[in-house]
Amino acid sequence: MKKHLLITFLAYIFIFQAFSQSADRRLGIEINGGINEYQGDLGSALFFARKPNYQGIGGSISYYLNPNIDVCLFGSGGDVGFYTFVPNVIPSLTYQSFRANVATLNGGIRFKLLKDKPFTPYIMLGAGGVYVHSDVSKSPDSYTGAAGNLAGGIGFQYSFNEKFGVRLQSVANYTFNDIWDGAPFTYLTHTRNKNNDMFMYHSLGFFFNLPYGSAAESGPSLKDKDKDGVPDKLDKCPKTMPWQLPVNEDGCPKDSDLDTIPDYQDSCPYQFGPRKFNGCPDKDGDGIIDKLDRCPEKAGPAEYNGCPDTDGDGVLDIDDQCPAVKGSKEFNGCPDTDGDGIEDRKDKCVNVAGPIEGEGCPDSDGDGVYDNKDVCKTVPGTIANKGCPEIKAEVIQKIALAAKGINFETGKDIIKTESYDDLDALVAILNEYPEANVSIDGHTDNVGESAANMTLSQNRAGAVKAYLINKGVSAMRLTSSGYGDTQPIADNKTKAGKAKNRRVDFKLTY
Repeated sequence: MKKHLLITFLAYIFIFQAFSQSADRRLGIEINGGINEYQGDLGSALFFARKPNYQGIGGSISYYLNPNIDVCLFGSGGDVGFYTFVPNVIPSLTYQSFRANVATLNGGIRFKLLKDKPFTPYIMLGAGGVYVHSDVSKSPDSYTGAAGNLAGGIGFQYSFNEKFGVRLQSVANYTFNDIWDGAPFTYLTHTRNKNNDMFMYHSLGFFFNLPYGSAAESGPSLKDKDKDGVPDKLDKCPKTMPWQLPVNEDGCPKDSDLDTIPDYQDSCPYQFGPRKFNGCPDKDGDGIIDKLDRCPEKAGPAEYNGCPDTDGDGVLDIDDQCPAVKGSKEFNGCPDTDGDGIEDRKDKCVNVAGPIEGEGCPDSDGDGVYDNKDVCKTVPGTIANKGCPEIKAEVIQKIALAAKGINFETGKDIIKTESYDDLDALVAILNEYPEANVSIDGHTDNVGESAANMTLSQNRAGAVKAYLINKGVSAMRLTSSGYGDTQPIADNKTKAGKAKNRRVDFKLTY
């Protein structure tokens, strides 16, 4: 109950303060006072850069158009002055100063950056005229004149209530005149500011909002007893209590989320929710309202702040990096199946324990190459061969010798039958090195067209590959390529050289 009273009181204060100039009080009058700062040919005192700063007074009359825009008539009057020293020029001109009486009147707009808030920043823009009476040092004659004026500024206003508030603002007045400070721009005076003469008026003021137009003329016919902005004759809730609660167009307490709980009593006024939760939603239906639920989309027990533990490992799903697999808190809910201290997601050998250096894998054959990188896990080998044994020189020679015995029908990719014994010898060697991969490269001499030779060499390499597969060698281990006459190993100008170039090469790699 106390919480509801506090919310109601705050709502009352906020809404009461939010009524600055409004549709009911369209006419605003302001009086202010402050200081004027000069900027022109003699120099600049803007933003309190230097003295003198002379006093000024001002005011405005404004009319409310909508929550963001007021049209206004504004101006100020007072003194503006400056002095400066100009060395190394004509002695009589080394000291320059002036003091002027100025008055401005501008028409324009005030654009408020926030709607219906007690504290509101705004921007002012306007145009009008300026009247100047100026006395200049070293000149016996004073200057009096008028000119056009452009005005622009920024400010902040604070409304104590719908009738009264304060404004702090700075307005720059750029005059269409360049002589009221003594003379137009000249290199004998200040050289930094070549624009027309201007000044800035910084002020603090008070404003008053008055009924005007239909609101002022309505009289008793638009009585509003509960002061909610809806006349009694249109108000379906004419006795809204407490006064100044936010209301809808019918004058009844506003219910933004339409859950039948007025905003001032609703703990979640912009989210639909049941009355048992004071207007707050519970999307997953676990009895914990969403704003207190760590997992508002998934049901969970109260002791876990509304979060489930799907895999039952004691780590809540919201914190569990493996929510569907039972794991340990040490690894944020992820498992370590082989118990080697490396969680399965980072373990290259999930079911076999191994050290960190081996990324969780052992070195089964003790050859210094861990199983995750060892192609021959059960046979000791070398690091250079990815854990596989060296292919002996005599084996390489046997392979080369057997390859020499592979012959084809002239101009065809048909293997001659007398080559089968050599191919069977290759099969036996390959079976001794089951982890090794085999590349089969076909070559020709330079007789005929190069394109035809390339196709022929590819087809012959493919024929050898097919023979080896038919003899039980895994196709996954074999690749075949043709190079035509591009890689000769002997001189194609001789018959013996051409014979050597017509060949099939075998390479074993890991």
